[in-house]
Amino acid sequence: MWQPQGFYNQYVLHTPIILSGDQAVRGLYNYPAARIAVIHGKSFFDKELFEVTFSKRDISFFERSWKDEPDIASLTGTIHELEKYRPDTIVAVGGGSVIDGSKLCRLFYEFPYYQLGETRLPGEQLRTRFIAIPTTVGSGAEASSAAVFSDIHNQKKDMIVMQEFQPDVVVYDKRYVMGGSQRLLVTSSMDAMAHILEGYVSKQENYLIDVLAEKGFLLLCTEMRKLLSGEEMDYQRLQYAGYIGGLVQNHCIVGAAHAIAHQLTEYNYSHSEAVALMLPSVIMLNACDKSVKNRYERIVQSAGFSDICTLILFFQELCGYVGIYERKDELKALLKKLAEKKTFCENIRGDKGGKGNPAEMTDEYIKQLIRSI
Repeated sequence: MWQPQGFYNQYVLHTPIILSGDQAVRGLYNYPAARIAVIHGKSFFDKELFEVTFSKRDISFFERSWKDEPDIASLTGTIHELEKYRPDTIVAVGGGSVIDGSKLCRLFYEFPYYQLGETRLPGEQLRTRFIAIPTTVGSGAEASSAAVFSDIHNQKKDMIVMQEFQPDVVVYDKRYVMGGSQRLLVTSSMDAMAHILEGYVSKQENYLIDVLAEKGFLLLCTEMRKLLSGEEMDYQRLQYAGYIGGLVQNHCIVGAAHAIAHQLTEYNYSHSEAVALMLPSVIMLNACDKSVKNRYERIVQSAGFSDICTLILFFQELCGYVGIYERKDELKALLKKLAEKKTFCENIRGDKGGKGNPAEMTDEYIKQLIRSI
């Protein structure tokens, strides 16, 4: 189906079918598919449930051929498996790296001569159906038109963006999220918060998405407050909020916290941890602009905080709760060293995921940001 290119601030992209609840995979029982390829990470544990759900169809399981963040070369093993199996439906079960890598495998499986840099397919659409089953809260990959990968040669992250990457179906089962560590739960939730906050003040405005952003941010903060106070959390609400974060990111683009975090995966920082550590400083620096500060305060107050400083303290408490705040000084020292490299600042400025930052990301802005950590 035709969709306009660009101008995301003027419309809302189509949303997938969403299945949720315990063993929500069972909702795919009558899904129109004949040959199903399930791409998963090492921790996949629901093989029997998938076999029962798709018992009348041909199903095969493939552990991803890439480790951590995908790079184009590391996709080859899975792509070859897909070419031999010839599925009509691909199911990605995992975190953001599994879902993004599966999107890329699907692309190269159908279009082996695709050239990096192209944003449209040559007169065709992807024919393989795509189902995303996220096992973390905050990547937003299940709502995104982007597939992020590592550019090993230039030591940075890059992405391919095309609307065909949006899944046909998203399945949320809280058991997948409950099975992870609290560290991952908190940092991935903060990644979702960053999607919302950076998208909310982005240069790419979308008033329809703003309404979702305010609700999603409230949900995330409410559940994280429960974690800090020892109350029982509603993991299903966290998953919904993470999806909203992905929608905000997809329509409004994010900012400096993501632009810098995208460069740090080569230096033993997970994406979500890097975002969690960078976000407070980015907010404080961007808030030097009065109009941006007013935007921050609007969404912050809608989530029950009195002002931006109270929110920053909340973020610091979350980071301290799972033991990543202690890496702050280590990160600052690393960034000071990296900022001396011309290519590092160039990669931040050129990062597609950070183009929405309300302040221009000049070398001086980047250095000022590092000093303020």
